[in-house]
Amino acid sequence: MINASRLDPSVYPNSLYAIELQRSSPNLRFSPALEAPYVRAQLLHNRTLIRVACVLGALLAVLRGAEQAVESSWNGILLFDLGLVIVGSIALASIACSTAYERLYARWARIIVPARNAIAAAHIAQAAAYGQSEMLMVLPLTLIGPFFFQGFRFRAGFLSGLLAVVSFISFANYFDLAFPIALRSYAFLLLGLVACTIAARHLEKGSRTGFLESRLIEELAQHDALTGTKNRRVFDEYLVRLWQQALEDGRALAIVLIDVDHFKRYNDRYGHQAGDQALRRVAQSVQKLVRRPLDVLARYGGEEFAAILYDVDGQQAKEIAERIRRAVGELGIEHRGSRTSAGVTISVGVAVVEPTFDRNPRGALQLADQALYEAKVKGRNRVELMDEAEHQMLVTGVFSNESLPVGKRQAGKR
Repeated sequence: MINASRLDPSVYPNSLYAIELQRSSPNLRFSPALEAPYVRAQLLHNRTLIRVACVLGALLAVLRGAEQAVESSWNGILLFDLGLVIVGSIALASIACSTAYERLYARWARIIVPARNAIAAAHIAQAAAYGQSEMLMVLPLTLIGPFFFQGFRFRAGFLSGLLAVVSFISFANYFDLAFPIALRSYAFLLLGLVACTIAARHLEKGSRTGFLESRLIEELAQHDALTGTKNRRVFDEYLVRLWQQALEDGRALAIVLIDVDHFKRYNDRYGHQAGDQALRRVAQSVQKLVRRPLDVLARYGGEEFAAILYDVDGQQAKEIAERIRRAVGELGIEHRGSRTSAGVTISVGVAVVEPTFDRNPRGALQLADQALYEAKVKGRNRVELMDEAEHQMLVTGVFSNESLPVGKRQAGKR
């Protein structure tokens, strides 16, 4: 169980799951960004139960129709109503068992189930009034089904149940259902509706809390605990996926490596807690400039961050990197141990490449590493770019499926 009170929103400022969990109690409806995935998750989780409920509902409707046919008690209204119930039930069962389940079920269930149950409640009242009191045994299904078997959320289940109760009471009065039977039925229905509502509300709150917690755990597993950025494992996986997408789309990728200048000296002078706070502030500053849908920022290790920018050319990538460098400098974090500046600064290496079949993402990352090394040896607090043209001039050879030796990087960190 996640202790929501201990979540630090400054570390996870963009986590909708963390924000929602910090409420005093979970809402029974999330924002659209969370509600849609929650509904989809619930539909998938309850798919087998929903299928069984829909198929049984269709079978009951067909059997009731067959019973009326055998008894030769058809009339125009009954034929029309049973036709609606049978067609609606079979249609809903077909959707539940089809590949269109996720896309169509919730939309049509909200229409078909309440209408079917209201019609069923009306005919149960009529049957009971005409001496078929055994039909009252079917009545609880009109309440319980939407709440627990057909994937309805609390509010939708309550409205469906309320409609069934109103329909039964109205038609019981219309058909003069015997007062003792009617009174017991009304009391049973109303108590049942209240009990189902309380139980469903409690279960949905637990379900929504569990959804938020499980998604937050997944999200936290992808993030660096200190800075809130993605972690290195996620970055490496994302780089491979984006590389393939850029290859298919014929787009360029920019890999940006960021290193906080003289960070060991900062820790030695101000202490590790101050160092952690400085890294968080740097990460937050950089993240504000790496926000496009396909871009990603990660803590790559120690005081180093890595970013991927999708579909940018060399000039665009360098401009973004320069804005990042200036933004960090403008934080005004004191760093008297720096040989470069009185405040915390960063060195940035940028590699812009267009993926081809004879290259791999690891080579592109090594090219960015080479650019970062150049930024360090040229004085730090600067941006160095290596694009396609400059790559051709490198004496380290073609970065393809071979490793590009760097070798000098640790020397550049001192």
